Amino acid sequence: MFSEYLPQAFSLTDLAIRIGAAALAGLILGLDRDIKGKPVDFRAYMIICIASAMMAMITQELLMHLPENNENLTLDPYRIIEGVLVGIGFLGAGAIIKRNEGQKGNEEVIGTATGASIWATGGLGLAIGFGMYVLAGIAFLGIFLTLRLFSHLMEKIFGNDFHD
Repeated sequence: MFSEYLPQAFSLTDLAIRIGAAALAGLILGLDRDIKGKPVDFRAYMIICIASAMMAMITQELLMHLPENNENLTLDPYRIIEGVLVGIGFLGAGAIIKRNEGQKGNEEVIGTATGASIWATGGLGLAIGFGMYVLAGIAFLGIFLTLRLFSHLMEKIFGNDFHD
């Protein structure tokens, strides 16, 4: 009875690997933001990455069950990817804040790296969910190194005026 609810596009092992990899990637990226005292904590990053992976897996599962001979029923995986990334883009935009320091011209925008990393985490989750592990691994390294290494470089260049 339970077996009718199991996914058929992947094994339970593959499902666990994909969700586990997404959780780990989200955790590591989110911890970077937590360590730096950013307002979006690691749990949100984990949820974003896991949910994005889940949406990719749902897409694959639906494609597997879509009747091939039904002209009235179509599923466009690109639209699902687009919807996930647009939705997460709204979350990322919420992390970006414009502060006015009281004087005209002294406005500052903060949270752009957090906003961008939220959006990138969604893309990372999609790649993991679609089983694109090499792409996801290379993208993860790029995102992580950008957040960790380049923030130190920016602090050296701009000093205390730098906010990521």
